[in-house]
Amino acid sequence: MKACYTAAAVTAALLFFPASAQATCRIFQHRDYGGSGYTLHNFERMKMVRGESLGCTTNGHGGGCESTIYNPSWNDHVSSFRVKNGCTLTLWQHVNQGGARFRSNRSYRYVGDRWNDQASEALCMC
Repeated sequence: MKACYTAAAVTAALLFFPASAQATCRIFQHRDYGGSGYTLHNFERMKMVRGESLGCTTNGHGGGCESTIYNPSWNDHVSSFRVKNGCTLTLWQHVNQGGARFRSNRSYRYVGDRWNDQASEALCMC
Protein backbone atom coordinates (compact mmCIF):
# COMPACT_ATOMS: atom_id res chain seq x y z
CA MET A 1 0.00 0.00 0.00
CA LYS A 2 2.87 2.35 0.85
CA ALA A 3 4.29 1.84 -2.67
CA CYS A 4 0.96 2.95 -4.17
CA TYR A 5 1.02 6.19 -2.18
CA THR A 6 4.64 6.83 -3.18
CA ALA A 7 3.86 6.22 -6.85
CA ALA A 8 0.83 8.50 -6.63
CA ALA A 9 2.92 11.23 -4.99
CA VAL A 10 5.60 10.99 -7.69
CA THR A 11 2.97 11.11 -10.44
CA ALA A 12 1.31 14.14 -8.86
CA ALA A 13 4.67 15.91 -8.55
CA LEU A 14 5.44 15.29 -12.21
CA LEU A 15 2.06 16.67 -13.21
CA PHE A 16 2.54 19.85 -11.16
CA PHE A 17 6.23 20.57 -11.71
CA PRO A 18 7.30 19.60 -15.26
CA ALA A 19 6.85 23.13 -16.59
CA SER A 20 9.15 24.64 -13.99
CA ALA A 21 12.02 22.44 -15.15
CA GLN A 22 11.42 23.54 -18.74
CA ALA A 23 10.27 27.11 -18.07
CA THR A 24 12.54 29.20 -20.25
CA CYS A 25 12.83 32.08 -22.66
CA ARG A 26 15.46 31.85 -25.41
CA ILE A 27 16.73 34.87 -27.31
CA PHE A 28 18.33 34.60 -30.75
CA GLN A 29 20.77 36.76 -32.66
CA HIS A 30 18.93 36.53 -35.99
CA ARG A 31 15.35 36.28 -37.19
CA ASP A 32 13.70 32.86 -37.48
CA TYR A 33 15.57 31.67 -34.35
CA GLY A 34 18.90 31.79 -36.19
CA GLY A 35 22.44 32.56 -35.12
CA SER A 36 23.59 32.39 -31.53
CA GLY A 37 21.04 31.72 -28.81
CA TYR A 38 20.92 32.26 -25.06
CA THR A 39 18.47 30.63 -22.64
CA LEU A 40 17.08 32.60 -19.72
CA HIS A 41 15.37 30.70 -16.90
CA ASN A 42 12.63 31.83 -14.53
CA PHE A 43 13.48 35.19 -12.93
CA GLU A 44 16.74 35.41 -14.85
CA ARG A 45 17.68 38.85 -16.11
CA MET A 46 20.34 39.71 -18.67
CA LYS A 47 21.83 43.18 -18.77
CA MET A 48 23.66 43.45 -22.06
CA VAL A 49 26.50 45.59 -20.72
CA ARG A 50 29.70 44.98 -18.76
CA GLY A 51 29.26 44.18 -15.11
CA GLU A 52 29.67 41.53 -12.46
CA SER A 53 27.09 38.77 -12.74
CA LEU A 54 25.16 38.37 -9.52
CA GLY A 55 23.98 35.12 -8.04
CA CYS A 56 20.58 34.73 -6.47
CA THR A 57 19.12 37.95 -5.06
CA THR A 58 15.71 38.43 -3.44
CA ASN A 59 13.14 39.36 -6.06
CA GLY A 60 10.16 40.19 -3.87
CA HIS A 61 8.02 37.53 -5.59
CA GLY A 62 7.17 35.10 -2.82
CA GLY A 63 10.67 34.61 -1.45
CA GLY A 64 12.22 33.43 -4.71
CA CYS A 65 15.38 34.76 -6.22
CA GLU A 66 16.41 36.57 -9.35
CA SER A 67 19.73 36.13 -11.12
CA THR A 68 21.34 38.94 -13.09
CA ILE A 69 23.76 38.09 -15.85
CA TYR A 70 25.91 40.71 -17.56
CA ASN A 71 26.72 39.88 -21.17
CA PRO A 72 27.75 42.83 -23.38
CA SER A 73 28.03 40.64 -26.49
CA TRP A 74 24.21 40.56 -26.68
CA ASN A 75 23.69 44.34 -26.60
CA ASP A 76 21.59 45.34 -29.62
CA HIS A 77 21.71 41.80 -31.08
CA VAL A 78 18.28 40.26 -30.40
CA SER A 79 16.10 39.59 -33.46
CA SER A 80 13.84 36.69 -32.39
CA PHE A 81 12.91 34.70 -29.29
CA ARG A 82 11.08 31.62 -28.06
CA VAL A 83 8.94 31.69 -24.93
CA LYS A 84 7.77 28.46 -23.28
CA ASN A 85 4.16 28.18 -22.06
CA GLY A 86 3.64 30.05 -18.83
CA CYS A 87 6.60 32.38 -19.37
CA THR A 88 6.84 36.04 -20.33
CA LEU A 89 9.89 37.71 -21.84
CA THR A 90 10.39 41.44 -21.38
CA LEU A 91 12.96 43.35 -23.43
CA TRP A 92 14.05 46.91 -22.69
CA GLN A 93 15.71 49.29 -25.10
CA HIS A 94 18.21 50.41 -22.44
CA VAL A 95 19.65 48.82 -19.28
CA ASN A 96 18.00 49.31 -15.89
CA GLN A 97 14.60 48.90 -17.52
CA GLY A 98 15.07 52.09 -19.51
CA GLY A 99 13.57 53.26 -22.77
CA ALA A 100 10.87 51.42 -24.66
CA ARG A 101 9.65 48.01 -23.46
CA PHE A 102 8.56 44.90 -25.42
CA ARG A 103 6.73 42.23 -23.39
CA SER A 104 5.39 38.95 -24.76
CA ASN A 105 4.15 35.57 -23.55
CA ARG A 106 4.51 34.06 -27.03
CA SER A 107 7.41 33.42 -29.39
CA TYR A 108 8.42 35.79 -32.18
CA ARG A 109 10.24 34.61 -35.31
CA TYR A 110 11.11 38.28 -35.85
CA VAL A 111 10.66 41.12 -33.39
CA GLY A 112 9.95 43.59 -36.20
CA ASP A 113 11.95 46.45 -37.64
CA ARG A 114 11.31 48.69 -34.62
CA TRP A 115 12.82 46.18 -32.16
CA ASN A 116 15.39 44.40 -34.32
CA ASP A 117 18.83 44.77 -32.69
CA GLN A 118 17.52 47.25 -30.08
CA ALA A 119 17.37 45.33 -26.77
CA SER A 120 19.84 46.04 -23.97
CA GLU A 121 18.09 44.16 -21.16
CA ALA A 122 15.91 41.04 -20.96
CA LEU A 123 13.93 39.37 -18.17
CA CYS A 124 12.25 35.95 -18.27
CA MET A 125 9.41 35.31 -15.80
CA CYS A 126 7.54 32.00 -15.60
